This record gives sequence, structure tokens and C-alpha cells, in this order.
Amino acid sequence: MNETQDTYWSNWLEMVNKTLGTDADGLDHITQISEDGLSLPPLYPHGAVTPRAVVSPLFQGWQMAQHAADSTETTALNRSILDELEGGASMVMIPRMAQMGLAAHPGYDLPRLLDGVIMSACGFGFYHGQDSMALAGAWADVAAGMDDKGASLHLHLGADPISDLLVGMATEAKAETDGAALANWQKEQLSALPGCCVFAASGDTMHRLGLTEAQELAFGLSTLLWQWRCLDAAGCSPDQASARLVMRIAVSAELYPALAKTRAARYVLLRLASAMDIPTDHLPVLHALTSDRMMTRIEPMNNILRHTTASLGAALGGSDLITTLPYDWLTGSTGMSRRLARNIQLIMRHEARLDQVADPAYGADTLEAMSQELAAKAWQHFQDIEASGGALAAAASGQVMAWAKPAVIKRQQQMDNRDAPMLGVNHHPQAAADQLAPVMVEAGMPRGGDCRVAAPWEDLRQSAYDRGLRCLVLDDEEGNSKARAAWRDEARMLGFELAEMQLIDADELAGHINSAKPHLLILGATWHHWAGQKDQNTHGAVIAALETTGDKRRAVFEQVIKGLGS
Repeated sequence: MNETQDTYWSNWLEMVNKTLGTDADGLDHITQISEDGLSLPPLYPHGAVTPRAVVSPLFQGWQMAQHAADSTETTALNRSILDELEGGASMVMIPRMAQMGLAAHPGYDLPRLLDGVIMSACGFGFYHGQDSMALAGAWADVAAGMDDKGASLHLHLGADPISDLLVGMATEAKAETDGAALANWQKEQLSALPGCCVFAASGDTMHRLGLTEAQELAFGLSTLLWQWRCLDAAGCSPDQASARLVMRIAVSAELYPALAKTRAARYVLLRLASAMDIPTDHLPVLHALTSDRMMTRIEPMNNILRHTTASLGAALGGSDLITTLPYDWLTGSTGMSRRLARNIQLIMRHEARLDQVADPAYGADTLEAMSQELAAKAWQHFQDIEASGGALAAAASGQVMAWAKPAVIKRQQQMDNRDAPMLGVNHHPQAAADQLAPVMVEAGMPRGGDCRVAAPWEDLRQSAYDRGLRCLVLDDEEGNSKARAAWRDEARMLGFELAEMQLIDADELAGHINSAKPHLLILGATWHHWAGQKDQNTHGAVIAALETTGDKRRAVFEQVIKGLGS
């Protein structure tokens, strides 16, 4: 701090104390990354945060890695791949649903899949949850038939035996065996296929399981280190191993946390590289995917807004690859939704020119602090994981799910209590009109995971669809607007026919109940007491207090729907 800045800072502290009767430390608040308990002061004096560059000045911007169609038919999938490449994608991600279909064909039917594709101009990405050795062998056969024998081939095969173990698709012993076999294949193909990365630390899968941001980064880093050790045991040098790894993370719709998470991922990668004496130009690829845990089937077009913000955070944070999910990803994408997903990144690149600036958040004290605090928390978790035996031991013991459980519970409570606004679900929903399409299931897990906060409400909406349910809200005053809005939004979203009235006379109240014959009767404090008296005819309606917490409101709706079906 120079003398002038020091004077301003001292004066500000003095005014805080005089005005509020407390010092500046009392103004600290929890940031939006609240699951990890990160606190930020209200003001940063000059020099309080040391800027740290996490992206090289030579950074050429991120590459687009977009999904092809979910089709299991090779010709349709080939057409979709060509569409993505023509639309500007640098890498085409093959969804798990399509991978399963390809696996049924000899050699994954890759020659037909790649018909018309200029292999030197694009790359291909895959996910864990398949026979990665068989896929690797099929690509080796393709490479053998290329003019340059695969030297220009750019592949991310996405193998992650530890994530296979986490989702119940492998045992601990199989994960170890697969890791060694894949590492040996990578070693054999180092010179023949220099652009092939067999492994990927699947942070997106860990995200779906419910881990917090810091936990996801920590476990992803520990998984990456386990994969590096597999490659080291196979005979790869530290530089060779590091440069052929991919770290995948999921970014959500909160802009600053998404940006901070991406920068924090770079921080921990740089710190690990420094500890292992690996040059910074051999770092693993950082691949950010927009979260499907934050998505909804209710009013899915709102997902476009969520993915736009998440993509922006990943771009500003310095991702090497970005995958923007289509707005209807949960239920199976369409050509139009994939085009809209591509356009989000094309606008960021060609109109906003965000790829022309390396590390745009560098030097912004708040963003620096968020990034560094999250990275420090992740590194602490990472050390704890390694001290307890590493990623494989943590996955096998069930410790990962134990970490996730408190965060999952808290996240759902925030959603139910409307503390975490979700447009179209718990804030400003449209009236229910159509049934919701089913969620696609891949690799033993629904898209979005089992802890997606909108899912319980979506399930209720499906159960209530076209049941002719009626809800009557009666109160004796104009207050409780927040409580009224909560019941109103949720009833509308679930498809209830809703009526609201303000009454002061018990006889009038009874008349309205007799007329409406509601399935759900929501009463203000006075009338809730009235309904509790004996011999009050409510026509079998489920009665709830106007002032009811979100998790209990959801239980009330469940009771109504269950009672109607019995």
C-alpha cells in the first residue's frame, strides 16, 4: 500500500466503526460458493491479494468440444458429427448413449462413422463407462489406415476406472487392472498416436454425485494423480504422462463461482506440476463442461440461460476446452438445441472476442480471492485424500458418497425453501401444460445425476399431471405475500387449479370450501386454528398452514397426490 491508499483505508475503517459500531471484520460474508464456506471481506485494500497468472500470455483461446446426437445408428451419428464440425466445433463429443450403440458394432463401425470427416481438422472425445481398451484398439486400426498413420489424430478416450468404480460399473480390482492396461497401451502408442489421451479425470461425474466445488476439484486432482502414476508405472516420463491427461470439471450457472472454479482448477494443476517438477507447457488439458445437475425438464428453454452463464465463466476462467450442453440434454438433444449450444460459444468467440484475452480475471481482487480460496480448500481436501490412501481407496470405501451427502441435503433444502432460485420451477413458473419427457439413463446414472435439485419437483409434476387437482388458499389478511407466492408458484408448476381469497367470516369460509371442494386447503393462521376444531367439514382436503417451509410444502403436495391415487 502506498501512503495515500493507506490513508483512505484507515479512514474507511474508522467510518465503518462509527457508523455500525463494529470493525470491518464483522462485515465478512459467505460467497455464492457457500457449500465450501468461503468468506470474502467487503473491501480489498491495495496489495491484500497477490495476483497470480494462471493462463499463459500465449494462450490462443479455448476450443469448442460439442456433443453429437444421441443416435445409436451410425449414419445418423455421422451426419450429426459433420453438422457439429461445419458449425465450428473443434472436437466432437460422442454421448454415452451413442457410445453404447457403437460398441455393438465390430470395430465400433468407425469407418462409416468417420465418412467424410477430415481427421486432421478435428478431434473426438468419449466418456468413461465403456470398454476403453476395445475403443482404443478400434481407433488404432483407423490410424493404421490414415496417410500419416494417425500422427494427426486428436483423441480424448475419456477412460476413468475410478469413476467407473464410483458409479458401480467396476470393482476395485478391475479398476486397478484397467488402469494398468490402459497406461500400457498409451505407452505403446506414444510415438504412433501423439495426439491421443487415454485417461480423463471425470469431474463431471463427481459433480453429478453431489460433491461441492472444492471436493470435486480435490477428488478430480487425486484421480488425475492416480492416472499419472499408472502411466509412470508403464514407463512414461513425467512430462509425457502429464501432457496426455485431461481434467474435466463441471461449471454451473453462477458466473463468478464458475469463473473462480475454472481458475482454481488451473491453480491446483500448476501446484501439482510444480511439486512434480513438470513444465507448465506440459499441463493436463482442462476441459470444462456445463453442469447438467443444474438443469430442469420443466420449462427447459431456461436451461439456455444457465448454460450461457456457465460457458462464460469457463471461458473467462481459462478453460482449454468447453462443452456447452443443449438445453434439452436431460431428455435427448435435437439438432436445433445442439445448434443453439454451439452458438453460445460462437458468439463468445466471434462477437465478444473473449478468446482474444488471456486470463481476463487476472488482478481483480474479488475474483482472485475467490479463485485462490477455492484452490486452497481443494488442495487441502486433496492432501487429505492422498493421506488416506488416494482416490482409488476413497472411491472403494464409499468415502466420496459420504462427503457428498451433507451437501446434497443442504442443496435440496435451499431449493425447496426457495433460497436457491430456479427460474421456471420455484420462481415464476408457467402453468403445467404437457407431460415431461423421461430423463435418459447412461452408465447406470440418469443425466443430471441422482441429486439434481429439480428432480423431486419434476416427479411430483408427473404424478399430478392431468389429475384435475384443486388448491384453495384462504387467509384473513393481506400479508404473507412471500408465503402466498411460494404456494402459488409451486401449485401452478404442479398443475393445480388455484384460487386465493381473503376472508374474515367463518360462515363465508365454510361456504367457499363447500363450493370448491379442494384437494388442498391452505389456511392462514386464524383459519388454520378454525380448521383444527371439531366437526369442521373440509371435504377430505389436505390442510396446510400458509406459513410452511419448503421441504414441508413438498411433503404436503406428495400427500395430496398419494391420497388421490389411493
